[in-house]
Amino acid sequence: MSNKILNGKNLHFSSLFTDTAERFFNIREGERHRVFLMTLYIFLMVSSLMIMKPTVTSLFLSKFTVSRLPAIFVLIALFAAPMAVLYSRLLKRVHLITLIIKTLQVAIAFTVLFRIFLPIGYLEGPILYIFYVWSSIFALISVSQFWILANIVFNSREVKRLIGFIGSGAIAGGVVGGYFTKLLAQHMGSENLILICILLFMACIFITRSLVSGTAQDERLQRFRQKQHADTATDSTFALVTGSRHLTLLACILGISVMVGKFAEYQFSAIASSTIVEEDHLTAFFGFWYSNINIAALLIQLFVTRRVVGVFGVGVSLFFLPMGILLGATLILFYPSLWAAILIKMSDGSLKNSINKAGIELLTLPIPLNVKSRAKLFIDVFVDSCATGLGGLLLILVTTALGFTVQKVSLIVVFFICIWIYLITRIRSEYIHAFRVKLEHDSLPGPESVPDLKNESVLGGLIKVMESDDSGKTLNALKMVKEVRNTRLVPSLRKLIRHRSNAVRLEALKILCYYTDAGCLEEAGPLILDPDQEIRTEAMHYLFGHWEGNRTAMLKSYLTHDDYLIRGAALLCAARESRSNPKLAEVFGVRETVIENLKNLSSLQEKKQALFVKINCARAIGAANIPELYPYLHILLNDESEEVLHAAIMSAGESRQNEFIPVLIRFLGRKGLREPCARAIAGFTPQVIDMLYDYLRNPFADRSIILAIPSIMSSIGTQRAVNMLIQLLDQDDPSIRYEIIRALNRLRADSPGLKFEGKKIVSMIMDEARDYLDILAALYVQSSESYGQPKSPISDTGSEIDDARAALIRVLERRLDYNIERIFRLLGLKYPPGEIYDAYLGIQSGKPDLRINAVEYLDSILENNLRRVVIPIIETPIADTMIDQTVERLRLAIPSEFEGMHLLLSRDDRSLLKNALQLITLQKDDRYLPYIGRLINHPDLEVRRSARLALKNMGFPL
Repeated sequence: MSNKILNGKNLHFSSLFTDTAERFFNIREGERHRVFLMTLYIFLMVSSLMIMKPTVTSLFLSKFTVSRLPAIFVLIALFAAPMAVLYSRLLKRVHLITLIIKTLQVAIAFTVLFRIFLPIGYLEGPILYIFYVWSSIFALISVSQFWILANIVFNSREVKRLIGFIGSGAIAGGVVGGYFTKLLAQHMGSENLILICILLFMACIFITRSLVSGTAQDERLQRFRQKQHADTATDSTFALVTGSRHLTLLACILGISVMVGKFAEYQFSAIASSTIVEEDHLTAFFGFWYSNINIAALLIQLFVTRRVVGVFGVGVSLFFLPMGILLGATLILFYPSLWAAILIKMSDGSLKNSINKAGIELLTLPIPLNVKSRAKLFIDVFVDSCATGLGGLLLILVTTALGFTVQKVSLIVVFFICIWIYLITRIRSEYIHAFRVKLEHDSLPGPESVPDLKNESVLGGLIKVMESDDSGKTLNALKMVKEVRNTRLVPSLRKLIRHRSNAVRLEALKILCYYTDAGCLEEAGPLILDPDQEIRTEAMHYLFGHWEGNRTAMLKSYLTHDDYLIRGAALLCAARESRSNPKLAEVFGVRETVIENLKNLSSLQEKKQALFVKINCARAIGAANIPELYPYLHILLNDESEEVLHAAIMSAGESRQNEFIPVLIRFLGRKGLREPCARAIAGFTPQVIDMLYDYLRNPFADRSIILAIPSIMSSIGTQRAVNMLIQLLDQDDPSIRYEIIRALNRLRADSPGLKFEGKKIVSMIMDEARDYLDILAALYVQSSESYGQPKSPISDTGSEIDDARAALIRVLERRLDYNIERIFRLLGLKYPPGEIYDAYLGIQSGKPDLRINAVEYLDSILENNLRRVVIPIIETPIADTMIDQTVERLRLAIPSEFEGMHLLLSRDDRSLLKNALQLITLQKDDRYLPYIGRLINHPDLEVRRSARLALKNMGFPL
């Protein structure tokens, strides 16, 4: 009996914990294990860092005094950047879990060695230097590892929902670690205190290994996400940042804030170490105030940041940090007391991680996501490191060479704060300009102007645009606030989910899903009856995420609803919500429901309902990530309905299962399905490039499929895609070659950090130039024959030959134009693409001065071997002379008609082949028999037919 009671109590407690976690923290069934481990991991890691930082700082200051602190800043800067590059390379080669464990093991080894060698007198100095620098870099790497791991363990929807709760572990770790140091420093001694870090590191290793079993089921996808992050981290972004005034100002502001922060840290450490002489007391002091700084940052973040940023906007919010540091620096200048030092450190630490951080995040809002992701690493690591080193050098200069006291360092602080404030005023106007340009670019064309944001907060301007009558502008404003979490937006969003536009209602509803306290159940609930199925499904998501009672029971009730449209929305919602949560999928019975729906299709009387069920099941299979359902998706991929095929194709892409790649490639040949197929294939892991590459190399593959593949490879956007496409540049078919070059052009424009093999590109430019000259020579021959051949007065054969020759000449002229375009596109892979494009437009222009300027520009930038070949070719249209004069100027060797036709028949240009064969058919010249015979089995059906007709007209039996 007692066991039953105990079990009942445990069950009740478990249920209570589940309801609490789900209601207050939005943690759903099947997620608690991962969330608990990740939160515990960051808590222990930050706790250890908050023990290590005050300990090593106090030991260093006790040994060397504050005069050596600037040199440490310089050393940190010198080692941080190379370590970041090394880490990014390791991230490409080593699984993240393994890398984290190895990093923690190195941390344990360093800590043990530090404790062993610290008491040795003659090694104490170097050991302190090494440990100070290493601990600073380790803090950067360990926190970075955690956030990469978070983006791998959780999918994007889970990260957005759980990031606040998991991030609270870091704040709690900062508070607990600091107070722990305060309590134990005087009892254990500073040297022994770091031994606690070893225990925390060991616990982190245990947690990391526990995460392996919990996340190994989708390891392939994890490795892909990890490699994406590593590729982004190693992209060259210096040109990207310096090429944008907005990003340059942002980097300068962050750089100055880091420098000023180092000056503040120097003053805080100097005054504290001079006031508190005893080593263990100094460690306790640092631990206590570092914890207080975290608490202050948390309180400001919870109760002040939202109001400051929401009411005053970006401009005012960015002034809080420099003004707070200015106040502390002024007090130190006139009253260099311990409380003044505490004030400057509190201002720097608390305001930087709250109001200033929110303002900086808003500053990045107009920046495109692909640009933002590449620029973030550069600014966070390299700008931070350089600013740290520069701050250290300046401190060495003013304190050693100029003899500045701690008080006078405040003058340097005031100087840089003046520059800081000036940059804030500049970036605010740049930010508004960027916002206006982005809205104008993304809005639908029309006479309405973008709202003036100069005299109001940015969020106020966004709300104004959101509530405008223009649905296009409203939709674009909604897309821009997608990443902003501000309650000022909620009233507008509540209005917009009743908007007349389906697209606006859907986007507003998606954004509201991430506001846990929006209170829109009354507005969102009726939308499950909306005529638009996408809105019905998103409304179901909203209800599931914000339901005040038992969410699981609520959704299960809709899964058995009388209305098949509502059942479909509930099924799709259940599949999406349980994609990374097999336990939840089992609770909802996603697999069983999909199978049952498909088996009951034959019993449905209405064709409309049967069509809907097939489409909805196809989408649910892709969303659910349940391998047992993939055979049914194969069945749906053979459906007669194009709507079902479209849904099944997107579902196959969402599944990321390689078994669907051949099927999707096959559908590229169908015009109506080509676009969704391309999007689906592009979403697979980079290994899909190998399959696409093999398909492009197959001469008997469907040509319409081959022509679509280069664009897909360009959308994958990796260095491997570039390398593969460059290898494929030797394709004989000029149309395929053109698509490959276009794909490379897109990669060059979208990803400046990718590398393009210069020698191969130069070789292809040379080949295109030779092709141009060959076609020009063939054109000259045909043109000469056209004007010099007498027409027959008796037969129509002469007229037919003339028509066939004229058609061939037109094709040859078009081929010359395509050759020029391909040459310029290839030049755009080696030289600045924008400038090359302008030169191409100048060459194509009807204005002689623009043509001449374009040639002059190319003549100045092309290397000698390219200049000798390309310039004479592009000068051809400038002369506007007869073709014979052009041939003479280029000194071409003129072939006979037979030699010219032989040259055309040896090319894999299907349009040229068909027109050349048509002319040969009428000429009946049996010298061409050996060359026509090779074309009987050509991959193109039309070429084969033309070859057979030519042989038949020559009397050759078939």
